[in-house]
Amino acid sequence: MAKSSLPIVSIVGRPNVGKSSLFNRVLRRRAAVIDATPGVTRDRNYMAAEWCGRRFMLVDTGGFMPVAGEPMTEEINRQVDIAMAESAVIVFVVDAGPGPTDLDELIARRLRRQFRERVILAVNKAENEESRLDASRNISLGCGDPYPISALHGEGVGDLLDKVCELLSKAEASGETETHPEEVRVAVVGRPNAGKSSFVNRVLNQERMIVDSVPGTTRDSIDTTVVLGERRVVIVDTAGLRRKSQVKDNVEYYANLRALASIERSDICVLMVDATEGMTEQNLKVVARVFENRKGIVVCWNKWDLVEKNSKTFDLVVAELRRQYMELRHVPVLAISALTGQRVRRALEAALAVNDRLLRRISTGEFGRYLTEWVRVRPHPFTANKDVRIMGGKQRPAEYPVFEFFCNHPALVLPSYKRYLINKIHETWDFEGCPIVLQFKRAGKRKRGRPADENQPREI
Repeated sequence: MAKSSLPIVSIVGRPNVGKSSLFNRVLRRRAAVIDATPGVTRDRNYMAAEWCGRRFMLVDTGGFMPVAGEPMTEEINRQVDIAMAESAVIVFVVDAGPGPTDLDELIARRLRRQFRERVILAVNKAENEESRLDASRNISLGCGDPYPISALHGEGVGDLLDKVCELLSKAEASGETETHPEEVRVAVVGRPNAGKSSFVNRVLNQERMIVDSVPGTTRDSIDTTVVLGERRVVIVDTAGLRRKSQVKDNVEYYANLRALASIERSDICVLMVDATEGMTEQNLKVVARVFENRKGIVVCWNKWDLVEKNSKTFDLVVAELRRQYMELRHVPVLAISALTGQRVRRALEAALAVNDRLLRRISTGEFGRYLTEWVRVRPHPFTANKDVRIMGGKQRPAEYPVFEFFCNHPALVLPSYKRYLINKIHETWDFEGCPIVLQFKRAGKRKRGRPADENQPREI
């Protein structure tokens, strides 16, 4: 179960009745992938929601099939069972069009038997007066008065949420008013079948995500909250990032978008690399995307248990990675096995350590002393018939390391000299896994008689 002080409200029903559409409507954003194809949602997707000042954790689930024969369907059913068992309120969604189906009857029977007092019946796709009147046919399901809604247009959803809040007030919701410690968002990213869901499951010590050897099992970006020591960590399991040429349908296209969006809304990204395949071009693009979004990163060399090795193998792998790929020279790399659990906790601890480094601050005086030495040892080359001089610098306040330099010709600073400064910063202070951003500003002239300010540029 996701560790949260908020009561849980799960949305359940047979495939393709609009559960994810309702999920998105309540959240007021496209948090779940929607497609006409049944079975797009496979895992439990947790998101914090609010209605009339009442906060709760909303859970989107896969299409429930009480009678199942395929392993994937049975696993989806198991995930739905877990969601219902931990819920204070269950929203049972049916389709207004066909009326109660045999499958709806089977699900309703199960809900009545196990969760009678917690169930609200929502009749979706009731977009017109006729369908709203027909919604009353679903009272035969025995799950209380039906609430006709249109998740697509939002009609009736407010009344449904009022009922949800009414039941939540009656349910026991332990710790709802607790003050939460600051959250760190960790997105697990990488190519399909690299072991992302297995890693999350191992961290959570339960089969929270559906894991299958078929690439592309996870289609949504799924948030789960855990507590590690004194820290609250939101782990986001994402769909495997594919090349554009390999994206074959709308579901995969939107899953790709969700995975990329997960990078943007995370603090740290854990890149899962299949050790049997090695670093690929697609993995390097993910690294670039992470740094473009100013996020920290940890690279996990997963499936290490499948690699033939000795005591020196890993060191040689890391050395070769950093020799070949400049973008990995200051990135922590760990060899793990999500299957056996080897160093999985250490990987999460490494991600939290990167988050701490993102917030590290260097005083202007300390930074200036080192900068003086760097520029003395290696002045900027003479460029475009002009002498480029670095006058001073300081760290700017930001959510990631940003260093501002004052110079006489900011536009002429060479990329090679920027790399030199970045390397020196990494050598001097521990910013491993962090994006280092340099800004160059024209040095202003200090007016005569005005006292010096340590934040003003000075020639060095």
